Amino acid sequence: MDSTGASRVTPSSSDGVIPAPTSKALEIASALGALVFLGALAFLARRIELRTETGGIDPRWWPELLGTFGVVVAVALLVVSVLRRPTPREDVEPSTRAGFVRVVITIALTAAFLLAWPFVGFLVAAAVFLLAVTVVFGGRGWRVLILFPLLTTAFIYLLFDTLLEVPL
Repeated sequence: MDSTGASRVTPSSSDGVIPAPTSKALEIASALGALVFLGALAFLARRIELRTETGGIDPRWWPELLGTFGVVVAVALLVVSVLRRPTPREDVEPSTRAGFVRVVITIALTAAFLLAWPFVGFLVAAAVFLLAVTVVFGGRGWRVLILFPLLTTAFIYLLFDTLLEVPL
């Protein structure tokens, strides 16, 4: 292990790719980040204003449940990351410039999706977004580029708009 808590790893035998090094600091930071984010979710869910208190399942129930459950899992991850050795990451490649570019493009596409949604509607915005993200991450062939975005968009629409009656 070096001074940052990361251990040195040797290249994998089959393809010569050097896996990402283990990192206790990264695991602790990830657990703390999740704890802060999910704690904020649980806190803000309690602040959702209701017209009428029903005492049962209401609009704040689901986000509060997710936030609270997430806090419990994040605390468990934090305890594990502090008390145990870092998890080996032989199956994870180290960061690359191409990976960073993909992340930036994905963030830009997500922002464009959120901005376009009110103007063109969910169906068009989601299908175009999924097509673009699929291309960015290497999807090729008509099945992947056409069927995946259309079927996924249709599933989300049917689930939320039709089944759960949440207008998109």
